[in-house]
Amino acid sequence: PEDQADGQRLPEDQADGQGERRHASGLLADVTARLMEAVDPLVRSAPTTGMIDYRWYWAAPLLLDQQLNPTAVEILLGPDGAYYLGGDNREGQGLLAHMAEAQAMLDHGANALGRPPEDLAEVLAELAVGGPAQCALRAISSVVGLPFLHEGALANAAWAGAGFRNFFNAPETTAVVLGGRHADADGQASPSRYWQDVLRHCIDGNLQAVLDEHCHVLRDWLGYLSLDTEGHRVEAADEIAYKLADALDLRTSSYRVDIPGPASEGGGIELNPHRMRSRFAVAFGHQTLDEGGEARIESVSKAFNSPFWPFVLTSTSIGQEGLDFHLWCHAVVHWNLPSNPVDLEQREGRVHRYKGHAVRRNIAAVHGPELLEAGLAGGADPWGRLLDMAVAERSDEDDEMVPYWVFHQGPAKITRLVPVMPFSSEATNLPRLRKTLAAYRLAFGQPRQEELVEFLGENFSEEDLKRLRIDLSPPEQPDRNSGRQGE
Repeated sequence: PEDQADGQRLPEDQADGQGERRHASGLLADVTARLMEAVDPLVRSAPTTGMIDYRWYWAAPLLLDQQLNPTAVEILLGPDGAYYLGGDNREGQGLLAHMAEAQAMLDHGANALGRPPEDLAEVLAELAVGGPAQCALRAISSVVGLPFLHEGALANAAWAGAGFRNFFNAPETTAVVLGGRHADADGQASPSRYWQDVLRHCIDGNLQAVLDEHCHVLRDWLGYLSLDTEGHRVEAADEIAYKLADALDLRTSSYRVDIPGPASEGGGIELNPHRMRSRFAVAFGHQTLDEGGEARIESVSKAFNSPFWPFVLTSTSIGQEGLDFHLWCHAVVHWNLPSNPVDLEQREGRVHRYKGHAVRRNIAAVHGPELLEAGLAGGADPWGRLLDMAVAERSDEDDEMVPYWVFHQGPAKITRLVPVMPFSSEATNLPRLRKTLAAYRLAFGQPRQEELVEFLGENFSEEDLKRLRIDLSPPEQPDRNSGRQGE
């Protein structure tokens, strides 16, 4: 929710949730109370009898922005509005008709509307808290440091919202959302419209927290570590929104599965081909789409590096080198074992990287309750604050790899899953490979690594290998107070 006309979040001393962990119902109640006060001047002169005019649900936000944030109206309904609001469908006649209707509503004002729905404030509160574009606006703004009413923040939030609109219209997503409909007092599913189901789904799943985290890691992944000028901040917002919308746009891939069965003539077995669709698990490669065409390997990588589908990525050895899959993954299943520790390290290195998923899960588990208790300033990046807290509590024995690459506390670990068959050669090779992996880490960067790894693996125990480890972490800075070099 915005604080009147300045377009900023509430100041820290008024921030929702400060001092305690708020439930969504409590937050919605507070926002509803504020919106009832805001929309009261609009509905005061509205008819109290006659048919309910459900246009209030989309007209009220427009009319409020016209009064409090006219810049937003000018940007989103201006010459470039169709580009911002439409995403890849910006040329569609339906979008242009909706924009024309919105402008006509602003021209006529609230007098053109009939009796407002009784739950108007409650629905607007759900829109403010769980609307995908609203969540994207808060996340992008806090991560790149742009005000809410800056065109770079508003336009990119609208672009991300268009991506979510396509995402929630997909059949698989629709089935998930409708399957989680809220029940009434009699246990029956509420007869709400689908877009209201989407809002409640986003609130229940805390889409705001998802986008706060995703936009933060996207900023670093895209290389925007320093945002010292407005131009850099706008450029970062553009790239973050583009990557977000691009990940949401991965379409259904089509596969052929061969199902064995008895032969139709004579004995034996024949393979019966069967076509199947998939969004939740995909192969890392060029995919044939149901709609025709092909999904490029880059699109599959971008989508997997997001909190949205696909959630499982299958790959040959082509995916074990030079690629990043750590943004939202910390588990590697080895369908078969590599022959040497170099390949094993390469495979697991894809998910063990800077600000990886396991690291963030542990930081959230350890410092999240403290952050919720202390509260967060309006417009602040929650993950920037969490990492600052982790750095502040770093022990003297830790180097600067902590907490960005390694965080020793918390439940999450880089998970290695090796489904080997009992009494197989791989069951025998796994302990050997794990031991030589430790030796390889000692030999990293040395000439003739294979021979050194073989020698160390045959002649030294795991305890010996630990003693032989060379610490390559940077030395500590001199103690400015005592003038002595740190140990």
